[in-house]
Amino acid sequence: MPERRRDFVRLEIEKAGMDLFARQGYDNVTVQDIADAAGIGRRTYFRYFQSKEELLQAYDTRLAARALHAFQRRPADESAAVALCRAFVSTAEMSADQEEVAFQRNQVLQDAGADALIPGSPALMQQFLEAASARLGGTGEHDVRPYLLVWTVFAASRAVTRVWIAEGGEGETLRQRLESAFQQLLGGLGGI
Repeated sequence: MPERRRDFVRLEIEKAGMDLFARQGYDNVTVQDIADAAGIGRRTYFRYFQSKEELLQAYDTRLAARALHAFQRRPADESAAVALCRAFVSTAEMSADQEEVAFQRNQVLQDAGADALIPGSPALMQQFLEAASARLGGTGEHDVRPYLLVWTVFAASRAVTRVWIAEGGEGETLRQRLESAFQQLLGGLGGI
C-alpha cells in the first residue's frame, strides 16, 4: 500500500477512535468499537495500531515529532531556549477547525490520564535532548542543561494546554497562550 494511503487510513482510524473516546469515555471503548466506527476489521486495526493506548498517544507523538523537526530547523543564531519555544509555538499554528480537533484530543488525553509530561517514545525524547545539547555546545551526557531546557518547555506546554482545556478552549488561542507562557519562561531560561 502506498505510504500516503497508509497514512490516510491511520489518521481515519485515529479520528474514529478519538471521536468515540470523546463521546463514550476512553475506558468504555474497545478496539472492536474503533474498528467498526472506522469501517475496518479488527485485524486491519492491528496493522496500524498495536493497542488502543497507542492510538490514544498517536496525536501527541506526531505533534512532538513536528516540534522536534521545527526545533532542528530553527536558525543557528537563536539560543536553544528561544529556538525550542518557537518550535513549540509553530506546532500550534492551526485553523479554528484544527484547534477544535486539538482541543478534543487534548481533552480525551487528559480525561484518560494519558497527558504525560513528556509524550512520545524514549527515542524521540533522546532526539530532543541531542538537538538541545548540540545547540548548547553540549559537554557530554552529564550536562544538565539540555534536560532542563527540554523538560521545562514540555512542562510549560502541558501546563498551558491543561488550562486551555479547563477553560473550555475559550479566550486566547492555544498559540497565543503558548507565546505568552514561553515569553515568561524565557526570562528564567535566559542563560540557556
